[in-house]
Amino acid sequence: MRDIIELVGALVLITVIAAVVLSNVYLLTRDKIAEVEHQRELNAMKTALPAATVFEQDTTGDGFVYYRGFAGEEKSGEPVGYVALALGKGYSSTIRTMVGVDPALAITGIKVASQQETPGLGTRIEQVRRGEEEPWFQSQFRGKTEKTVKLLRGGGPDGIEAITGATISSRAVTKSVRETVQRLDQVID
Repeated sequence: MRDIIELVGALVLITVIAAVVLSNVYLLTRDKIAEVEHQRELNAMKTALPAATVFEQDTTGDGFVYYRGFAGEEKSGEPVGYVALALGKGYSSTIRTMVGVDPALAITGIKVASQQETPGLGTRIEQVRRGEEEPWFQSQFRGKTEKTVKLLRGGGPDGIEAITGATISSRAVTKSVRETVQRLDQVID
């Protein structure tokens, strides 16, 4: 009986020590993690709306968050465009995509901010082809409008070409981008 009490006591002590160590590690790293996430989001916004250097956050009454992008160092004058986060349910994760539009609501770019799709299939939404500098799937959205953001066989000027073997991920991004542009159309004055 005494052996069991000693064993339980040792396990409780180890558990308490581990909990204290883990909570201290969390406290030490949370600010750095938040800063890295903020920087990743800012980089995604700059990729989606390259004409902007400064962003101003705005939120609608129903919680939709979007950003006005301004050229220069200050948030003054007319915005050069808008950026919002699109969320699409992929095959194995929620795909988070930053979408940038100009004042006429033509897409200036998109950037997949995070995804955890199937390696070799869904992850190809971020694939950069040899000789190119940006992901080929994402580059298809540039210049499109809400009405022309749709998957078509072979893509072309009137649509988006799906990734072979990853149509669920392709559809998730395309649908979420289209819905986000529609939402931006509703909130932009």
